[in-house]
Amino acid sequence: MKEYFKYFRVLYIIFAVMLVITCLVGGMRFFASRNSGVRGNDECPKERVYDYADVLTDAEEEKLRKKIEKTEAEIECDLVIVTINMSVLDYYGFTSNTDENWEDAMMNYADDFYDQNLYGYDKVHGDGALLLDNWYKEGTDDSEAGSWLSTCGEVYETYSMGMIDDLLDDVYDRVDYSPYMAYEAYIDHISLYMGGSAYSGGMIIPFGGCLIISLIPAIIFVVTHLKSKEGKKTTTQNTYMDTTEGNAVFKVRKDDLIDKRVTSVRIQTSSSGGGSSRSGGRGGSHRSSGGVRHGGGGRRR
Repeated sequence: MKEYFKYFRVLYIIFAVMLVITCLVGGMRFFASRNSGVRGNDECPKERVYDYADVLTDAEEEKLRKKIEKTEAEIECDLVIVTINMSVLDYYGFTSNTDENWEDAMMNYADDFYDQNLYGYDKVHGDGALLLDNWYKEGTDDSEAGSWLSTCGEVYETYSMGMIDDLLDDVYDRVDYSPYMAYEAYIDHISLYMGGSAYSGGMIIPFGGCLIISLIPAIIFVVTHLKSKEGKKTTTQNTYMDTTEGNAVFKVRKDDLIDKRVTSVRIQTSSSGGGSSRSGGRGGSHRSSGGVRHGGGGRRR
């Protein structure tokens, strides 16, 4: 068994170094993004729930405000909810109801609302997110119904397009029968990935911790199975011996050429793209009309 470990020692060392670096960088990034609970921006409004579409009851609005207040203190990011029942296409001067125009209009409205109200936990236009939910003519051919998530600051740095899609899935799974539960899911999703206590105080395990946890059973498996996977002898000292004469003989003497044809297979390689849509953060990176760096994404329903 020692020979196996000796053979793979370079790989073990590389993996150990990568693991240490991952844990250190992840820890430094997490603590650097936190402001010790001190809010750095007092210029934005206190309001976080703008139910212009009137899809929430007064009691539901108040519960969302309290949940946001608690979550913001934990993750140190502003969380805003805006519901509307209007044509964003007309608002921004679009003449056709295409998906591209709808996305541009929703993105501009969400970003502008965030920027113009000076949101950001650490500073103006700093850490935070805004969910814009449009109910205009839902269910009709002229519908502009759908949601857009605008990210900024640390949320922008964290959220990839895959994570944005996951959040929208959570919202869309609930919005038809309970807008309140849909917006609550938005808060929980941000809380979960920004280090809060989402889902009734569930524990958040950092990436390095997940890596270590997954590594332990892997090492146990490798160690316990190395012995059983050692090469077995398939020949003996008498395999090629004629025991009656004591001479080495080859039992197969022919090597027939059957076919001269050579077959080649072209292996397709994937084209280089922008990387995984589920990691790396900065999903939907762009600048708003006010010049602020945002991320985000959305889709119709």
